[in-house]
Amino acid sequence: MKKLLIIFFLLGVNLGTYAQFQTGINSSNYAGVMGITINPSYTNYLNNGTDFMLFNTSVTAMNNGLYMNRKPVTKLFSADVLSAFTDKETAKKESMTETFDRVFDVKRDLKPKNYIFADVTLYGPSFLINYRKHSFGITTAFKANSSSISLPGEIITFLLKGVGAADIQGKTVKLNTMTSGSLVYTDIGLNYSYEISNNFKSSSRLGITGHYLNGINSLIFEDMSKTTWNFSGDSTIITSNGNFIYNYAATKSAKYAELLESRGKGFAFDIGYSYTRKKKGRPTRITICPNIRYGGKIREFQEYKWKFGVALMDIGYIKFNNQAVSNSFENVNGPVRNLDLAFYGGLFSLDRALRFNYSGTPNVVYKTDNTFMHFTPMRLNAQFDYYYSNHLFFNISASQRINPPSIHSMHHPNIISASVRYEELKYEIGLPISLIEYQYPVVGFNFRIGPFYMGTNHLPEIIGLRKIKGVDFYLGLKMNLSNFRGV
Repeated sequence: MKKLLIIFFLLGVNLGTYAQFQTGINSSNYAGVMGITINPSYTNYLNNGTDFMLFNTSVTAMNNGLYMNRKPVTKLFSADVLSAFTDKETAKKESMTETFDRVFDVKRDLKPKNYIFADVTLYGPSFLINYRKHSFGITTAFKANSSSISLPGEIITFLLKGVGAADIQGKTVKLNTMTSGSLVYTDIGLNYSYEISNNFKSSSRLGITGHYLNGINSLIFEDMSKTTWNFSGDSTIITSNGNFIYNYAATKSAKYAELLESRGKGFAFDIGYSYTRKKKGRPTRITICPNIRYGGKIREFQEYKWKFGVALMDIGYIKFNNQAVSNSFENVNGPVRNLDLAFYGGLFSLDRALRFNYSGTPNVVYKTDNTFMHFTPMRLNAQFDYYYSNHLFFNISASQRINPPSIHSMHHPNIISASVRYEELKYEIGLPISLIEYQYPVVGFNFRIGPFYMGTNHLPEIIGLRKIKGVDFYLGLKMNLSNFRGV
């Protein structure tokens, strides 16, 4: 099991909300309660009833330095693959990295600065309801975010092969303010939006979501300035100008109840604005049609020319103060031995190794505490949706991470997406094309049939048509109790 945990850390596989990017069901006019996950003012634009989401789950992992040759993604999750990392006899014959390379045949195309992002998001029962100009909603979710940015290629080689890897011997590597972290937490969000204006030409809304966060686990490693590692040729790493922090909140217990207990509390908020340019010269209205079932009220809406939205998302933090450790090291100069073995031994082993080797070094400024703050993955989202004709829409969406200086936060990937979709009341299909970190394009596909929706942003990788640098999928079940006219 320890090997599996290390592999998941290296790949960045964890829990969060990146898989849908800014496309798919979130950008649909029928997104309902899911719309507020990209902009809190996107609240049931076409509905006058209540939107219920029973569940939503999304899984993703992506990077730019490691890849696997083309193969159907189902081959990556077979019973043989799982047993290879849990078999005790195999563990006696080969190291974890040897098993990893043998099973997955991982290739390396490392860059000077590499990234790793991944997530799995589990949304529970959530709903959204409109009342005149007002909209109210609630979301429940289990999340975790994992991200690593600005990773030197030699550091990835060190993590995968250890300090004795031949291709890093004798090299001096600057950590380049690299940051790596994971955050696991539950999230209860309360949403409110208000229709600011609605006239013959346009309408606009302002929305805000407040989040109550319950922190479960946290891990941060961050180079604060110009830490340098020199791989001397044996098990030793010579550190120069070391200035970094290493914080975590976790437990050694193997009991699920203790693994999931609260280690901190926090809050976050989203705030967003949306503007819609109408196609017809009249405001939205509600008419009475007594010949239809259930009372006969129908909210008419007109087709829009285009709409634009902008939102600040996940501005917040969790303060960890239970089973939490915070370490900071400044002015570190000197050797550390067998750091790779400590890393493979887990969080607590690595913590002991760092403190043993660095805290007592002359002139080192070492600080430790039992509380720290971990900020959520803050970002700026923007969306532009253009109605072409006959239920056909074009969408451009972008997400730019925001990381204020002097704070320790998760990092959301920078993404820009363009998509085309065909949507009707009972079904829709979409084709998104996205740039991860504005450099690596991926192609996806999503669909909705009634209350069920499903999609991916890595379609060629999943079906084996492209080298695998990332995989993802999302699906959910959502229902709406409304009457429609005009679609």
